[in-house]
Amino acid sequence: LGATGQSPFRTVLTHGFMVDANGRKMSKSEGNAVDVEDVLKQHGADICRWWVCSLNYTNDIKVDWEFFKVAGDEYRKVRNTIRFLLGNLNDFDPDRDYCPPSQEDCFSIDAWAWQKLAEFVETTTEGYERFQFKKVSDTIFNFCNDSMSAVYLVAVKDRLYCDAADSRKRRRTQTVIYEIARALIRTVAPILVHTAEEAWLALNDETMESSDSVHFQLLPEVPARLENEADWAPVMEFRHKVLKALEEVRAGDGGLKNPLDAGVRAVVTADEAEALQPFREELADILGVSRMEVAVGGSPLVEIDDLRNEPRCERSWKRDLSVKARPDGGMLSDRDAQVIGSV
Repeated sequence: LGATGQSPFRTVLTHGFMVDANGRKMSKSEGNAVDVEDVLKQHGADICRWWVCSLNYTNDIKVDWEFFKVAGDEYRKVRNTIRFLLGNLNDFDPDRDYCPPSQEDCFSIDAWAWQKLAEFVETTTEGYERFQFKKVSDTIFNFCNDSMSAVYLVAVKDRLYCDAADSRKRRRTQTVIYEIARALIRTVAPILVHTAEEAWLALNDETMESSDSVHFQLLPEVPARLENEADWAPVMEFRHKVLKALEEVRAGDGGLKNPLDAGVRAVVTADEAEALQPFREELADILGVSRMEVAVGGSPLVEIDDLRNEPRCERSWKRDLSVKARPDGGMLSDRDAQVIGSV
């Protein structure tokens, strides 16, 4: 300031005092101090940075080893989500295979994930611009833990693993995964600097010697949204009811643990049936079961059928009505038999 006449910064962000878990001032004489070097040795820089990002810095900041364990668990959820995304792009070439959801796909789970990606980018970008770093970290974690791990990535496993490699549905899903990975890695880069760099190089098939660093990239732009987005609220509400019924069956004495050993029969109102009708082709995958039947009736009801006595596809583990013995002796569904040429 003395040399140039102006401060060396445009904006200053200040935080509260660092105190222990009980709100007391930390000091070596009290024996309650946490040394930064010890934190870095035990948890690493990225977990430490994630913890900092998760703080409400306008208040005094409580520091305790338990808080770093929680930060570590959240970090691993984000890292494992990125690993899953990258692991399912091994045969995907964006120049050759790129196939984003179109208007005709608006009732697919891929379109739902595309919507969630747009919301994710909007929220995190706004958080960064307003220095609301806790909002950013909460949005990243919830996106990975809820939208991705709990819903989308479970629903698309079957098509990723069992559909024909070059099928449009599989390439569409891989395209969505590719865009999610690109956006997620760039969004976490200011926080998880080492993890993001490693993931970015893996996504682009580069080595550590490459100059293509994620830290030269800008935050992602909001993907182009579909002109007419589907209303997914009734589907997710219905999903919640079915998952609750499946959980009750799992907790019982019947031993039905794998949801692919289950079929779902639901009685719904006429309005609910109309709302679910456009999503009928995706419902079984969204619920993670082998079969899904919806009927209109008076009293809403969800029943779980035990399908373990019915034939199981040896490739997809599904028990749909098309599973039967094939010429090569295997038990396969029509879809899987066609994929491997055993019809």
